[in-house]
Amino acid sequence: MMHRSATRRRLALPPVIGLVLLFGCSSRQTCAPSNTTRVRETVRKATEIPPEIVPEPIDPPKTPKSVLALSGGGMYGAYTAGFLAGWTKTGTRPQFDVVTGVSTGSLIATVAFLGPEYDDAAREFYTAIRSADIYTNRLWVLIPGAGSVASSEPLRKLIGAVVDDKLIAHVAAQHRRGRRLYVGTTSLETRKLIVWDMGAIATRGGAESVEHFRQVLLASCSVPGMLPAVPLKFVRNGKEIEELHIDGGAAAQLFLPPGTLANKPDGSPSETDLYIIVAGKLFADQGPVRPRILPVVGAAAASILYSHCRAEISTLYYQARLTGGNFNLTALPDSDNGQPLGLSFDPKEMARLYEVGYCHGIGGPAWITAPPFEHAATDPPRQ
Repeated sequence: MMHRSATRRRLALPPVIGLVLLFGCSSRQTCAPSNTTRVRETVRKATEIPPEIVPEPIDPPKTPKSVLALSGGGMYGAYTAGFLAGWTKTGTRPQFDVVTGVSTGSLIATVAFLGPEYDDAAREFYTAIRSADIYTNRLWVLIPGAGSVASSEPLRKLIGAVVDDKLIAHVAAQHRRGRRLYVGTTSLETRKLIVWDMGAIATRGGAESVEHFRQVLLASCSVPGMLPAVPLKFVRNGKEIEELHIDGGAAAQLFLPPGTLANKPDGSPSETDLYIIVAGKLFADQGPVRPRILPVVGAAAASILYSHCRAEISTLYYQARLTGGNFNLTALPDSDNGQPLGLSFDPKEMARLYEVGYCHGIGGPAWITAPPFEHAATDPPRQ
């Protein structure tokens, strides 16, 4: 028994950074910085790839009124799902012109884009699933030669059951109306965020379109080291190329395609309402750390990535302010005592997180209108 336990600890080290990611911002939350400039640099040129995977710029005369950006967070996506359902009950939830998401946020973004009629589906997804519905651990003897600690086959099947022909047709119809749904993945070849125009993919129709849509979502949720990278195809100079993609949260937790937040053509303020839902806390939980490899590496990575997440939120805040938009943020309260890892997928804990989000959503919602950490106190110099 002791030998088996020691073996598991050794095998847990390679994917430790992926486990810290936990599908993005969770109670062990991580976020990577992203801004409009970087997104612009990482979107492939339209001459290199089919239009379905290049975000179409928001036409200036059609400046979006409501924009929703969702972070990752694994099981903490239950907070996001609950918040949206509670918001629906207030009667003030708008129809979003642009919705973006990475990691577990990409799954919620898809149903949030389609509106409140999918609230029940999101509730069932985030309160009933278990870890076995997301991944299956590989036999430890197979891990050294594998690309991941676990298989994502259960998640692939789950996405396939949710993303059916009806949902794809609904996304395509909304895309034709001028609304946009974007999902982010991380290219292992370029080490950059790749933004996918999901509505454009949906409008192509056919079995290939459906499979492509599903594969992008699977890639966006594939925690590096924990779940295998997903091959995604595109065409460059008339040649079909295949790249490996992983969790979008490895490159950016919150993103907006270029031009989403911009002044109106006449230079007047956009008045765009930007809503950000973070599936997790804004600050890492404090506490003693055992002087062992895994705890030390995990705490250090969390410290870096938490601060990156806050920096990213600040970037979006100033973009909104500079273009005359309205900034609105919600996140799991720092006072929340939930402790499980974002990959544990405990239905009882997820139901609790859903209820926390629901109460926050139906209670106003009480939005945070400026980053709550801009003037956070720091410890005085020590001596």
